[in-house]
Amino acid sequence: MARPGERDRGAGAGPDQGQGPGGEDPQAGTADEARLPALQGPARVPGSHGPDRGLTFKDFYQFASPTRVVCGRELLASAGFEFAKQGAERVLVVTDQVIRATGLVEKVEGGVADGGLEVAGIFDDVPQDSDTAVVTRCAEQAMEAGADSFLAVGGGSVIDTTKGANVVFSHGGAIPDWEGVFQLPRERDGMGRPLPLAPLGAIPTTAGTGSEASPVAVIKDSERGVKVLLLDFPLAPDLAILDPESTATLPAPIAAATGMDALTHAIEGVTSTEWSPHGDAHALHALRLISDNLERAVGDTSDEDARGNMLVAANLAIAPTGFGATGITHSMSHPCGARYGVPHGVANAINLPPVIEFNAVVSEEVADQFRDAAEVLGVDARGGGQRIGRTLADHVRELRGRLGLPGRLSEVGVPEEGISRLAEDAMGEGSTLVNPRQPSEEDFVELFQQAL
Repeated sequence: MARPGERDRGAGAGPDQGQGPGGEDPQAGTADEARLPALQGPARVPGSHGPDRGLTFKDFYQFASPTRVVCGRELLASAGFEFAKQGAERVLVVTDQVIRATGLVEKVEGGVADGGLEVAGIFDDVPQDSDTAVVTRCAEQAMEAGADSFLAVGGGSVIDTTKGANVVFSHGGAIPDWEGVFQLPRERDGMGRPLPLAPLGAIPTTAGTGSEASPVAVIKDSERGVKVLLLDFPLAPDLAILDPESTATLPAPIAAATGMDALTHAIEGVTSTEWSPHGDAHALHALRLISDNLERAVGDTSDEDARGNMLVAANLAIAPTGFGATGITHSMSHPCGARYGVPHGVANAINLPPVIEFNAVVSEEVADQFRDAAEVLGVDARGGGQRIGRTLADHVRELRGRLGLPGRLSEVGVPEEGISRLAEDAMGEGSTLVNPRQPSEEDFVELFQQAL
């Protein structure tokens, strides 16, 4: 019997339903026919956004927030005390060599020990863009050390590596065996609740990915040249500790890039076909925090309030994404990272503006959703979809420029001759299925050309 979601693996996007990017009135439908079955639900209902927002009850969505979030100052010393509540005893700390060199890991080790837990070992071999082979090595070290739990101290790559290692440690196999949506083993021949993973805690050192509170892991498979997606409820960490001290040494360019990642999560969370009232509540407040704090956090890395608020913003912004509310900015950015090593936040910062303009014209309802995001960001949201899309996209471009980030894919190593392959990859991304406007491969080619 196939595991739940087996048929979702490698699902392609639906047929082209619109004109090329930039058209004012494309005959584009929703992504309902092509949705990931595990996330299947009726179409977004008119009136849920805009003047009648909240008057119509959405027919179906699901939402969960399984991660216990502990947020505040000087919490690193309490890491062991908090993690013990999740059943941890012998902890493998997972990090990278850059973070370890800052001394942050030593503080966390002390906090783990003070809480009565034992540090079984430290795995610090996680690269900036982690790989399935690294996941395997991490899981093997946990087994050899007799660990019973994992504590990730780092950014999205470290946390996603730890999630993957936890799966291999707990269930065996390799990452490709668990690729896809709702693929982890379950009771009752796959029909019951998921089998548990080892306790997992996360201390994010960047404010962007939100991986510390999401049931998703994205890990590069270098042999295939793709990013592997795992999405299942047990992947969400049991504990997330948000302490601005953990981002104290974060360089401004990385703070800028990861902040743009959080911005992308929030905007796509509001406008995806998988939007929900719960997701909107998280994403729209995340946009408020990003608007107020991102430039402060990048301009003055000693601003602890701004850094703390950006940690909260990233944590909130990921909430809708964990339940499929994403879009084709991610469909474009994942292959940019897999094939050309473009950092994910940088790729999102470049790809988001043309995607906003492409999506905003699909319908009045989607235009209303972009209007919601624009108003929270303080952007003039008058007019129809084309004007809203252009105005919001220009706002993102201007913000990107003020943050000092690259403005074109050609600046970060993406060649023009690679566009056709990137477009093909983007068509196969799960995020494409839940975009508010279904693109064709030709649409992706044009979007990549705009971003180049």
